[in-house]
Amino acid sequence: MICSLNEIEALSRKAARGGGLSWGLAEEAGKAVRWLCDAGFPGARLLVALLQLNDGKEYAELVPQLGDGIWQTRGGRLCPVIAGSLICDRADMLRQGEALLFGDTALPLLLAPFAAEAARLAEVSVVLEWPGARLSLGQGATLAEGDAAALEVACAGPVTLSRGARQGHAPAAGDVGRRLDTVTLGALEAFAQRTYAPATEASRAGAGAGQDND
Repeated sequence: MICSLNEIEALSRKAARGGGLSWGLAEEAGKAVRWLCDAGFPGARLLVALLQLNDGKEYAELVPQLGDGIWQTRGGRLCPVIAGSLICDRADMLRQGEALLFGDTALPLLLAPFAAEAARLAEVSVVLEWPGARLSLGQGATLAEGDAAALEVACAGPVTLSRGARQGHAPAAGDVGRRLDTVTLGALEAFAQRTYAPATEASRAGAGAGQDND
């Protein structure tokens, strides 16, 4: 089905929270999925894959740590939403021509919205790349190089974000990113359901309290 960007963002935010992210990071995840869908990428499907991969992991396993100039995590794979927040905090580095290097990163395409925001903050164009894929971001445009398999890969490393010239082709427009299949939609809703408190005898007994049916 085709969903509005508002619907996708709201559901993705709840799903990310249900998947264990803090409300702040869940907010960022919702915005990132919206950005990707608007750009013609399957943002919602990528988020589902990420939440399934990280399900049950503690934040400490996913938080980026800098070692030998490369951001990595002791959990094995970087979470692109957590690493994405780090990117925005270091926009000045990109302005100064310094690169950010990441080790194995889950669903690296989910870094793109954060890289685009960092480019906006630094007022430069940037290049986000990993084996077989390259995205040029900045000045309100997104250009991509690489086939779908490389762009939507489940894990890649190294991943590099650096200041660079824009090149590539624009992603497909239209409703591609807003078209959610039943599996993706169902998975998002299942994660979102975790944010709701389970019904208790007291809450069920209180349902409809205060209503006057006379």
